[in-house]
Amino acid sequence: MAEVSLTGAQMLLVLEAVAEHGPVSAAEMARICDMNRTVAHRLLVTLAQRSYVKRGDKGYSLGPTVMRLAQLGQQHIRTVVKPIIVDLAERYGETVVVHGVSDLEAVVVDQAIAHKHLVRVEHRPGSRHPIHVGASGWALLAAQPERVISKALARLDNPEAARLRVAEIQKAGYAVSHDELQEGVHGVAVPVIDVDGSCEITLAILVPVTRAKSLLTFVEPLKSAARAVIDNMNANNLGLEPDNGMGDKPNRTRRQSGSTFSSAG
Repeated sequence: MAEVSLTGAQMLLVLEAVAEHGPVSAAEMARICDMNRTVAHRLLVTLAQRSYVKRGDKGYSLGPTVMRLAQLGQQHIRTVVKPIIVDLAERYGETVVVHGVSDLEAVVVDQAIAHKHLVRVEHRPGSRHPIHVGASGWALLAAQPERVISKALARLDNPEAARLRVAEIQKAGYAVSHDELQEGVHGVAVPVIDVDGSCEITLAILVPVTRAKSLLTFVEPLKSAARAVIDNMNANNLGLEPDNGMGDKPNRTRRQSGSTFSSAG
């Protein structure tokens, strides 16, 4: 079994705590992470020197290095996901949207817009909304660790009903919504579950109410596309040919070197 660096593990624990609870002081960090205050302070100072965190009047919060790494991660996701969502949009004639999760919010990472219909749904990349709103938000929420789900639900007026909705989504493997972000827009979304069980993004198809009857027919294509995203991320790391998620699987051989809606449900 590989050895684990205790200091490295503590530093990651502190960084995660800043992301979840920040801004926080060294004393608060020591309490949250159950560690000596001097150790917490030393770790925060080390992280601050590399701009992973920054110190303000109210304590430490995430710094620009984390933001830059997140942007690089989103660029990688877009590179892998783009051909898959473009293929989905072309095949089914509807807008396909990718959402990521950021501090209990769903953020639009990318989209593929179909031009089959005059009336269609569009998102603005970078726009965000609470994670408990819309099909994409609910699909993201249901796939998060229990501590994140509990934190999000604690903010709602009716957490019991929200808990039931989360359980239903977890059982079905997809989320649906209508008129939650914008009246007249329906959506269905699936989580993209990595091999370690984590979920950073969702894939969703959004339609106007006039075509909402076909919404559930998109569940299986979306699930297949989500599996293809994970396969392609792994293939990308190994230098293998990608899969479009629509059953057109190429040989897994190594590469040789040489009037619209402005938001959605």
